[in-house]
Amino acid sequence: MHSIQLEGTSLFYYEVYETEFDGKTWSPYGAESSFPTNVTPPQGKVLEGFDVVTFFAGNAPEHSPLSCNGMAKEIRTNQHCLLESLSEAYDRLNGGAFKNADPGPYRIFAVYSVEWPQSSD
Repeated sequence: MHSIQLEGTSLFYYEVYETEFDGKTWSPYGAESSFPTNVTPPQGKVLEGFDVVTFFAGNAPEHSPLSCNGMAKEIRTNQHCLLESLSEAYDRLNGGAFKNADPGPYRIFAVYSVEWPQSSD
């Protein structure tokens, strides 16, 4: 069995809002059916904030306009360059704050840091 030493590293866990925004409307999307998923949320996750991520290619995330396009200079973010709440991310998208960013659709990610090591409860 192979092991990776994780001491001194930062681990993150992401949860994605179940709809995406194309600039006008919100639409549901699903997981890529060719990739089976069985995710167990980690214990000890700490919410750091919410990001908006472009998905122009379909099922692959491109980047965050907040950090990659420097939109965090215009939009108030926390120390991690993230929005404080899901409702703020949703309202910013609906209000057109990302209309001059890269093409969408956009998805909202909750970003969590993960305490390590995980307990085996």
